[in-house]
Amino acid sequence: MNTKIKIARSRILVGTALVLLIALAGCGGGDQKAEQPKPVQNAADAPPNTQHDETDHPTTGGTTIAGVTFKAPGNWKDLDSNGMRQAQFRLAPVEGDAADGEVNVFYFGPESGGGVEANLQRWIGQITLPDGDDPAAKAERSTFTTDGMPGHIVSLDGSYKSGGGRPMGGGGETLPGYRLVGVVIEGPQGSVFFKLTGPEATARAMEDDLLTMVKGAQK
Repeated sequence: MNTKIKIARSRILVGTALVLLIALAGCGGGDQKAEQPKPVQNAADAPPNTQHDETDHPTTGGTTIAGVTFKAPGNWKDLDSNGMRQAQFRLAPVEGDAADGEVNVFYFGPESGGGVEANLQRWIGQITLPDGDDPAAKAERSTFTTDGMPGHIVSLDGSYKSGGGRPMGGGGETLPGYRLVGVVIEGPQGSVFFKLTGPEATARAMEDDLLTMVKGAQK
């Protein structure tokens, strides 16, 4: 084979190789990078869902005092804690009343507070009746159990001897036409005391929500 034939064949082979390279570059997407697989995220790493879903449920939350957790209704104004009051809530007066209704929550420690019956009697003693009757005889009392915790309720209408700065009330101004509802829950760390007071109509507007709250309390 002479030199001219060898050169011609070499040129043919080089040309064929160039054509193949160009074809492969066109089919392979040139400089495009191959798509990398996305890493799998677990629940802790996943970003939060910022879009509202109609099936979402709000976080229940709640207040926990001495191992007792309860959820106050949304229409009560939450004033947080203050001194001996571990929690305090207010409701604006209903039409015809001049003062807010209030629920104050107390806790005095595992062995403090004087016991369930002593506090129920103390609350009863803060009400005087216009006809001079014995408030203990007129008071309505009941019990309940929530999440294994005994609960005690006392309620009474009359003239209320307001707190005068004392944690559990008494010793202050006397306010006629009031209602008092006291609840004691015997919690895992000691008794928790819930005290509702206010003008009668406003207090009654809070009462059902109070009882729902305490009867739904959990450890």
